[in-house]
Amino acid sequence: MNIIRKYKDMSFEQKTIINTIISLCVSAVLACGKLIIGLFTDYNMISIAVYSFGILLAKFECVMGVKTNKRSFRQRNTLTALFLFISSVLYIGFMCRMFFIELRIKNNGFYYVLILAFISFVELGVAIAGLFRTKDKGHYYRNIRLINLCIALIAIMTTQMNILNWRSGFDIVHIANTYSGIGIGAFIALCAVYILIAPITSIIGREYNAFKLNIDSRNDLIDLKKDNMTITLCRSFIYGSYVYRAAIENGSIVRGNIERDRSLWKHMHIFWKIICCILSEILIFIWAAGRLLLFFRSINLPKRLEKIMNANGFIKIDM
Repeated sequence: MNIIRKYKDMSFEQKTIINTIISLCVSAVLACGKLIIGLFTDYNMISIAVYSFGILLAKFECVMGVKTNKRSFRQRNTLTALFLFISSVLYIGFMCRMFFIELRIKNNGFYYVLILAFISFVELGVAIAGLFRTKDKGHYYRNIRLINLCIALIAIMTTQMNILNWRSGFDIVHIANTYSGIGIGAFIALCAVYILIAPITSIIGREYNAFKLNIDSRNDLIDLKKDNMTITLCRSFIYGSYVYRAAIENGSIVRGNIERDRSLWKHMHIFWKIICCILSEILIFIWAAGRLLLFFRSINLPKRLEKIMNANGFIKIDM
């Protein structure tokens, strides 16, 4: 009871780190299980275990970045991106070897497939829990959320591979797994690139922006007689729009933060949330594609805001 009470009294950041450490341990145990299975029954599982450990190293760097300062943020962020990118290359290589070189799969029994499906579902559950528990509170927390998404996608793909290959009744690899796996590997590689460039392009650490009116005749955007103002920088009904909300001071100074509105998920009725969870294996790919599109639409919003304000006669001032 004391442990539960202490956990409830912790801050969001402390809870996130503890949850991440627990999920890291669970994922490490599952990866070791895959390695053991690979050593004794199916050598393909060794490849799966190797890129699983690579992803876990990426998450481990994020945890250590929050808890210690032995390395700079730039070093840990680069290592996180590097581990994740190497994992994506290994995953794509594993898929290409299986589908274009080996072409055949081992004829595994029902219980073997069931065990692998169970492991994948546990990984999926841990990863999805990490997605919902981790909010945008900093670069490390954002990286943890991205890594959880990558783990969830691989868990879904592993389940799909085993079920479809077993259901096919043939030794030939099921074609539906081919491009799905390569696509997921490419997406993970893009996530690694994003982690590397995010400190330059994301709004984290750059939310606060202040401007001063320099040329009054060019201002067609803001009514300086009001106390507050809002500028929509990137509109999205599903994921939440990015907006700049600011207060107006002395009729010439604007100070505020770039924020994201609540997403459709947070507005959704519990019934529709349950339906989405049931259809998660399908919807998660659609959601990920849309989220990737939103990323490209919202690259470097602070710079976009500065251009909008400059065009309306404002200049950026120090905090």
